[in-house]
Amino acid sequence: MHIDPFDDLPPSPQPSWTPEKQREFLEALARCGSVKASAAYVGMSREGAYRLRRQQEGRAFDRAWDAALIHARDLYAETLLETGLHGWTETVWYHGEEVGERTRFSPGLLLAALARLDAKAEGIDMAGEAAREAAADFDAMVEAIGEGDDCDEMLARQDETARARRTFVSGRSRSGPSDEELFARLEMCQERDRIAQTPPEDIDTSDLDPCKAEEWDDLQWARAERSGMMDEPDFWEKVAPEGLDYDGDEDDDDSGDWPDPDSRPFP
Repeated sequence: MHIDPFDDLPPSPQPSWTPEKQREFLEALARCGSVKASAAYVGMSREGAYRLRRQQEGRAFDRAWDAALIHARDLYAETLLETGLHGWTETVWYHGEEVGERTRFSPGLLLAALARLDAKAEGIDMAGEAAREAAADFDAMVEAIGEGDDCDEMLARQDETARARRTFVSGRSRSGPSDEELFARLEMCQERDRIAQTPPEDIDTSDLDPCKAEEWDDLQWARAERSGMMDEPDFWEKVAPEGLDYDGDEDDDDSGDWPDPDSRPFP
């Protein structure tokens, strides 16, 4: 009978969430906002991370987790807005060969990712301002967790400060641009860039009637300027046939003097 010499050996112990792994996980979570990726980074499972978070001894870990997501949201907001405005470079392949590069834009995709982190941060705020206090103490808190220190005093101080803040800001509403407004801003910036990069002769001006310039939006003015339409001799006469002066009144004595094209009469 074959006897396996390893049969009597005890099973290998499961990896544990050491203070050092907790610190590395929290720092990674603050950088990427992904629990799965952060757990994999320290060689642990996502399920194990959530299990530790639910335990009594994981109170400081739980609080620092929320704080890390707040930091991740702030970091993503800046990065996503920058990428949404300027796009990213993508390699172009043809028949298996690299033939060039192009700039890609996807503000919808970027805002969707930002909205997901927004929802997390908003939920954290609704659950308690203590997470915001922990975000302010994040570096010190993560260091204490990594050293295996008792964080009860720090947690109590954060709770007390959070209660005071809630009392002070009671009834105050939070304000800021909506996702729709951010999306519109991104699209506006991208369209301006596209117009600026288009040769003047390729600019479509078929919908630009100078006689109706007061109804134009900013992008229509941008197309008129880029195409050279604003430099045409009779452009400003069509825009304001009554003539303009710098006081905004009619100038009967000098109706042929038109203002500089940069000081257009309509926004």
